[in-house]
Amino acid sequence: MKPVITQYDLAERLGVGQKTISRALAGEPRVAPELRARIIAAASALGYRPNQSARSVRSRRFDKVLFLQLAEAAHQRVDSGITDGIADGMAELGRSLVIERLVLPDFLTGGPAPRALREMMVDGVLVHGHIEAPRQVETMLTACRLPVVWVNRMVTHDCAFPDDLGGGRLMVERLVAAGHRRIAWYDGQLGFRPTSAVHHSRVQRRDGYRAAMRDADLAPRLFSPRHDPGRDGHLEWLIAAWGERRGADRPTAIACYGGHEALTVMVAAGRLGLRVPADLSLMVAHAEDLVAGIHLDVAQVPAEAMGRAAAALLGRRLDGTRRTPAVAVPFQHLPGASVATVG
Repeated sequence: MKPVITQYDLAERLGVGQKTISRALAGEPRVAPELRARIIAAASALGYRPNQSARSVRSRRFDKVLFLQLAEAAHQRVDSGITDGIADGMAELGRSLVIERLVLPDFLTGGPAPRALREMMVDGVLVHGHIEAPRQVETMLTACRLPVVWVNRMVTHDCAFPDDLGGGRLMVERLVAAGHRRIAWYDGQLGFRPTSAVHHSRVQRRDGYRAAMRDADLAPRLFSPRHDPGRDGHLEWLIAAWGERRGADRPTAIACYGGHEALTVMVAAGRLGLRVPADLSLMVAHAEDLVAGIHLDVAQVPAEAMGRAAAALLGRRLDGTRRTPAVAVPFQHLPGASVATVG
């Protein structure tokens, strides 16, 4: 391996001071053009490379940001679309990404803070906050005194989150445009769990559904268990609840909170002899249009766009903006094969 060439080595070979070498390589005007050219030529010939770590420590700018992923359990993972959007957004700003996961039970029982924050080798922090951050996490982020932007958390500033209210609206509007009037909403958790115990997107999408139904002069039809049916009981509960609405009262379309609900509806429909979309149209909020290998009509969860929006907000903070207004990222309609036109 070739020996590492330092500015002191260059200074000794060229018979000048190390500060002159530093000024010349930094392009400062106090160095004569001829001497600067000689220094740059020698640095190139000898294979000199600047010490980026030392330069970063001196300038307190590292051109790196931390993407901190909060997890309630070790097996939880962040949607790869969010990570891709953040990475692409930061790359466009000339900054690289450091990714760390913080498993909350470990951290809250004495586990270490993220390494990037302990060593203070980043310029800012993006936090994936789909769960409520404990006080200890908030305290840690405040203590680091770095710009912080949240991803997938609904607060009034310095955050980017999906427009879940608009996503619920989008599904109803698509079904109404196809001629449906008896449109139900299915969520597998809201009925038996209090709103404070579920992710805000469940409440927001349901409220968007209700608002769109009201605007269309239609009566909301909510499918959600009042008591926890247990890990394997959702299918049986839905079939029983569906059986209570027969004939003219049966919904012709169902909008679902997410992919798990959509799969449950498809299996329940099959058990009842209903075909999708001939007998029942189906829409779902999801990251892609494939659910169990079937192309559904989807209100696409804007994971990648949300990541890019969060990166842009952090870029503004790093440029000196003190606070940035929250950004609600809209859903997009992905046409599929699960909505039939009626009437």
